[in-house]
Amino acid sequence: MIAIDPHKRSWTAVAVDGSLRLQRSIRVEANREGYRELRRFARRWSETSWAIEGAGGLGAPLCTRLLADGLAVADVPAKLAARVRTLSTGHGRKTDEADAVSVGVAAWTAVRLVSVQFDETAIALRALTEHRDDLVKARTQTVNRLHVLLTHLIPGGAQTGLTAAQAAAMLRPVRPRDVLGRTRRRLAVDLVGEVRRLDQRITAVGEQITAAVRESGTTLTGLFGIGGMLAGKILARVGSIHRFAFGGGVRVLLRHRADRGLLR
Repeated sequence: MIAIDPHKRSWTAVAVDGSLRLQRSIRVEANREGYRELRRFARRWSETSWAIEGAGGLGAPLCTRLLADGLAVADVPAKLAARVRTLSTGHGRKTDEADAVSVGVAAWTAVRLVSVQFDETAIALRALTEHRDDLVKARTQTVNRLHVLLTHLIPGGAQTGLTAAQAAAMLRPVRPRDVLGRTRRRLAVDLVGEVRRLDQRITAVGEQITAAVRESGTTLTGLFGIGGMLAGKILARVGSIHRFAFGGGVRVLLRHRADRGLLR
């Protein structure tokens, strides 16, 4: 078992055999050359499986490359790896190598670990929805700054839910004669333009998300209260229903509904 403890700038990999013993370890940079080193490291053994802690988080870039090369990858939850580390003879000591070993032990011993599937649509939707969220945050910050300037320029300032058009209309009759007032008005006008640009970008990304949801063929939008934007966020975070290891009748019911096209 090649088990990986991923970080933003590095990947720590260990080889754990069927007796749960550490064979070798390696630490590489999280880049293309580091990936090549990992593959050469794994070739020391004739048969290998891969396991990554948090394959949908920090381990996502590595997981995507492995899946693209046709390799199966098990996703080991961070809580499960931490539980294994706590129960180990090392008394839960936390190092990158120890973390990777706990991932390997969990992969060998855990029941019903999820095998990661390469879902290009879900990955694309996640990138789009996260980008839109960032744009919305930037717009909120810009509007807040605009509110502060309007408070200094107009008695009482502006109402909540301020739009670019409303702010522009409020600024139109304002003509300060002092240097400070003119400076504040000029800054406010710049912020109004920035809000307009952000509105356009948010709308454009929203249309891309809606189009991607439509092309995915999901039936989520057929449920009451779920539009294209919410469906996009659900698909981005959840992915395919088939990746869940449900038990008993729940698994049978969901599989049946998915096979009939009632749930995607």
